[in-house]
Amino acid sequence: MSATVLEPRSFVGGAPFATSGAPLAVYDPATGTQVAEVTLATAGDVDRTVDAARAAQPGWAATPVTRRARHLQQLARLIDEHVDELATVITLDNGKTLTDSRAELARAIDHLEAAATAPALLHGYGSTDVAPGIDTSVIREPLGVCAVIAPFNFPIMTGLIYWAWALACGNAVVLKPSEQAPTAAARVAELALEASFPPGVFNVLQGDRHAAEALCDHPGIASVSIVGSTAAAHAVYARAAAAGKRVHAAGGARNMLVVTPDADLDTVVSAALVSAFAMGGQRCLSSSILLTVGGAHPDIAHALARAASELRVGSGLDEGTDVPPLISRAAVDQVAAAVSGAARAGSLVLLDGQRAIEPSGGFYVGPSVIDQVDVDGPLISSETFGPILSVGHVSDLDAAIAAVNDSPFGNAASIFTRDGATARTFSLAADVGNVGVNVGVAAPSAQFGFGGRRKSFFGTVHSQGPEAVQFYTDPKSITVRW
Repeated sequence: MSATVLEPRSFVGGAPFATSGAPLAVYDPATGTQVAEVTLATAGDVDRTVDAARAAQPGWAATPVTRRARHLQQLARLIDEHVDELATVITLDNGKTLTDSRAELARAIDHLEAAATAPALLHGYGSTDVAPGIDTSVIREPLGVCAVIAPFNFPIMTGLIYWAWALACGNAVVLKPSEQAPTAAARVAELALEASFPPGVFNVLQGDRHAAEALCDHPGIASVSIVGSTAAAHAVYARAAAAGKRVHAAGGARNMLVVTPDADLDTVVSAALVSAFAMGGQRCLSSSILLTVGGAHPDIAHALARAASELRVGSGLDEGTDVPPLISRAAVDQVAAAVSGAARAGSLVLLDGQRAIEPSGGFYVGPSVIDQVDVDGPLISSETFGPILSVGHVSDLDAAIAAVNDSPFGNAASIFTRDGATARTFSLAADVGNVGVNVGVAAPSAQFGFGGRRKSFFGTVHSQGPEAVQFYTDPKSITVRW
């Protein structure tokens, strides 16, 4: 399949939509060459898109919630039927391996099916005779038009964990994909039409930061959801909240793996490799820091470096690739600067991924393993989105928990131990949104709420499950006397 088979278009009101802004080159991360061009949206394009969504939303809200759920289920079936095609599009969009692209689609299907359970979650409550002859009930109503700003790393799934629930709750949606990976969302918009979503209910608008800002400012937008870097998430949260919108904004992360002396070394190494280096480390739940407690596995950093050196760096389309290219040349440069900076700061670079960099080719950088990292240093406190695993050492469990809690980020942390009491202590004391025990990626399933803390999340209500219903609806109390 060619990288230009599917044009990265906008879909508004149930049809392709011609945006009127500047063109932007789209690159294949595996080759570093331009493969397409996306036309960005202007403020006027945002106006027209929001108008189409506002026109469609009342009819969608009046559709029985069980019927809305059937549309989501049908879209899940269509994605399942087109897995191979969509996986290729995702890999061409952002470079990840086909295995990871298929895993993303499996998760997307899970989320659609979970959102289709909204009929069981949208119920209200009430009471008779709250006063003589007076009854009161509370119902939940949709917000209106909800904007979703999606990242490049999961071009289908991550935006979907928001807009699937927004649609289930009776809202219309404007999805702005990442301009770095714009194609996959356009194909989903086509499948949504096949799933008989009414025109205008689900819209895809291609754009960059200016389109995101216009959505934050637009009076017809009721809520904004974003996943991005901490800087982007904070900017959107501040701007949209100032405009009176409901916002949840997921930011960056520096997730930690804590290893106790009784942890199984093989289990830790296997989990850490997948967590740190799959997708080139470009996941908000990737663990980029490993802390050993006390005398736990003194040679673990060398074991990690040996295992990571055997990982294959290559195109996501190639079978056997373990570490795919990053999204851009700028991302490669950021990783290289972090590794070089760690060496200058006195950390021990056991494996240097810079040797895989191709200055004039694809956006490749290999896995790096860095030992003797200061728990107060920049590799712990600064956001680096790439295949770097930093290894640090702390004296005891309390010190490990303190390191997790002192981090400016609070997305996730995992502990590896065979002791239930240790696991329980860590689970309750770790000040993060997602805790894992003997797992490298602490990702909750689609039915459970998901979100971080501190610089990893801005807002008060998380995504997924009952939290999503709470976010995407407004309660209304009705008091009646007959």
